[in-house]
Amino acid sequence: MEKWFKTLSIKELSTWIKNFDNSTWRQKVGLNQFLDNQPTSEDIKTAKRILKNKKAYFKQQLMKDTHISF
Repeated sequence: MEKWFKTLSIKELSTWIKNFDNSTWRQKVGLNQFLDNQPTSEDIKTAKRILKNKKAYFKQQLMKDTHISF
């Protein structure tokens, strides 16, 4: 899944995390998480790590392209 996460935009990845990191949803899923090929808690951690890296890279690029003059 890591390769797929990397192809998503920041907004898409944020939405995916929001949808699958819901504690109520995770309680309801239970055993179905494994039977229906639902994301594991490790998948969610990986998605969050990749999102953090994407945001940091975006911010770095934005700061690099920003010039302040007086």
